[in-house]
Amino acid sequence: MKCSVRLLLAISVLALGAAQVRAGDMVFKAPPPVDPPSWTGFYFGGNVGYGFGQKQFYDIYGLHPDYALDADANVQGWIGGFQMGYNYQIKWLVLGVQGGFDWSGVRNSFSCFSFGNQQCSADAEWFATITGRVGGVIGPALLYVDGGPAWTRDTITNIAGTSTCVPAGGVTVCSGAGDLYSGSQIRLGWTVGGGIEYLLSPNWSVFGEYSYMNFGERGITLVDGGTGIFSEAVKQEIQLVKVGFNYRLTNTAGSGPVMSYAPQPHGVLADEESAETIRAFSALDVAKDSADVLFGGLFALSKDIDTSGPRLWIAGEAGWYQFPAQGSTIRGISSAGSILGGYAFEGNNYEINLLGGLSAENDILSAYDATDRVQGTAGGVKVRGDAWVNPNPQSLFYGEAEYATAFQTYWTLAKYGFDVTNGKQIFVGPEVVALGDARFNQWRVGASVTQLKFGKVEVDVSAGFAHDSVVGNGAYTHVEVSAQF
Repeated sequence: MKCSVRLLLAISVLALGAAQVRAGDMVFKAPPPVDPPSWTGFYFGGNVGYGFGQKQFYDIYGLHPDYALDADANVQGWIGGFQMGYNYQIKWLVLGVQGGFDWSGVRNSFSCFSFGNQQCSADAEWFATITGRVGGVIGPALLYVDGGPAWTRDTITNIAGTSTCVPAGGVTVCSGAGDLYSGSQIRLGWTVGGGIEYLLSPNWSVFGEYSYMNFGERGITLVDGGTGIFSEAVKQEIQLVKVGFNYRLTNTAGSGPVMSYAPQPHGVLADEESAETIRAFSALDVAKDSADVLFGGLFALSKDIDTSGPRLWIAGEAGWYQFPAQGSTIRGISSAGSILGGYAFEGNNYEINLLGGLSAENDILSAYDATDRVQGTAGGVKVRGDAWVNPNPQSLFYGEAEYATAFQTYWTLAKYGFDVTNGKQIFVGPEVVALGDARFNQWRVGASVTQLKFGKVEVDVSAGFAHDSVVGNGAYTHVEVSAQF
């Protein structure tokens, strides 16, 4: 009997232990906490917004300027551009530096001066800033203040409706009916502001920001292209409100989404980590009396760049050109930027991107011409499409077209290539191009070499003959470099 009791106790203990082991196997432990992504790293992005402010004009002309108030005008309009910077996070504190450039439609036309029925215009063509940032992290949000130097390019014009002469500053000042005066300058000032930025994922964030800009008081000289000249002191204050997004190139902490834990399926993590989601590109275009450079990127917003899905296109460009006008040579400097969204269709032997969004362009000319439609800053809508097809491994068809309402700028290209490398897919063939804006039209015929490969980098080169409606016949060369990450 005692043996039976001992045996039952032993069996009971073993059974209880086994049950605990089985229960332990069934316990679902909570996953370890995921650190929130760090703000440390480089970033870049785009923004749009609205600007408004006040400009006061004071008379400083003559031997004894009377400093009379000649105009007190409000200016307002759209802004849009890019920013890039670097943040460094120390616990909850974030320190950073950022550079920004915004094209601007902040302008106005208004009555000015007390004689001659005169009209003036003031146009802030762009704003540039370099700011230091200090902020604090609250969950996925960053609250910050910033400040630093700021620049703007101002263009002022003045035209009289009637001819009148009045004494001013110890001399006689006359207005000539229809005589246009203009002047431009880059003004240095300062800015201070703040905002909130919110992490949507370890790489993407959105923000809202307010900036106050003060450019002080500075004299500007206006000329009429002949012997007419006078000066004004302009005092300027601007306020900007903008919203935008940033993409982070580096992220030193955190491994999951910002707001929730999402374990990765087994067996696919390595593939997803190696997926390429960005196609970075640059281009150099040289033709008769012009040269342009372009930098940008195409971002896959879901999955990877080789899978169909939504896309984001960001591009900026700058150029130099010259053309004959008014019996002399006019030189120009251009800058432009675009932010487009759309969809990509990917197949085994084709890729099609359809995009649309906003763009802006600024053109600075060496001489002001009221009849020239391509000067100052313009913004508007832009659409773009491109298609890449390999009918078979030995041939390539590629075409692209884009149009922007800013200065009615357009670019179209079509080319065919044949693989001359017996399987390495380096394509050689003809291309045709058409481009232009509200000032000129140009067509090109040439030859291209496409998909020269150097590791992950691809290079396309083309050259040929170009006919321009303004500068005439010449040659062109176009080089594009791209890589996927």
